[in-house]
Amino acid sequence: MARGWAGRLAMELQEYFDQLAPNWDMELVPEKLERLEYIVRGLHIEPGYCVLDVGTGTGVLLPFLIAELHGEGRIIALDLSAKMLARARAKNSAPVVDFVQADVVATPLADACVDIAVCNGVFPHFSDKVKALNEIARILKDNGVLVICHTMSRAMLNDLHQSIGGIVAMDLLPDESEMRQMIALAGFALVHFEDTSHRYLVIARKRPL
Repeated sequence: MARGWAGRLAMELQEYFDQLAPNWDMELVPEKLERLEYIVRGLHIEPGYCVLDVGTGTGVLLPFLIAELHGEGRIIALDLSAKMLARARAKNSAPVVDFVQADVVATPLADACVDIAVCNGVFPHFSDKVKALNEIARILKDNGVLVICHTMSRAMLNDLHQSIGGIVAMDLLPDESEMRQMIALAGFALVHFEDTSHRYLVIARKRPL
């Protein structure tokens, strides 16, 4: 039953974001882009890295990630929505980017193949956050980095989703205590936690087995 419920929810989310795809980039105001660029620059991504952009959407982060790699390495742009991915692909043709349509809880990626996984604006939409974190941990190399980020505070984001209602009404960021616990249980060591009016940022490192 649980698997069937999760599958139905994933399909509903895919349809929801497919419908939003045509107008998604209208939300990309300069202030939001500046905040995202600042976050990416602070991640110290090096040429040659393999970066997983979880929930890439229309490829908002891709220009910043591409700039950090300087043509060396790989970016896996992963999203549940085919229409979001289509728009991302149309805007970003850099050879370092591969586009993958998949649910984060069941990706087609190999074990320990990624140096850094960035979940920008997507973590609340994971129906099974623990399972998603475990899957990301599987994909990351030992000492690989997990990033969860938003361009607003937890309270602002949760209020926004609840005001939108419908399928995203309960897509909420957990409180700090629960987030710390989930990250630890998935095998990560927390490096940085920040929750301010202009950004929410979690950085954690995968502990070697």
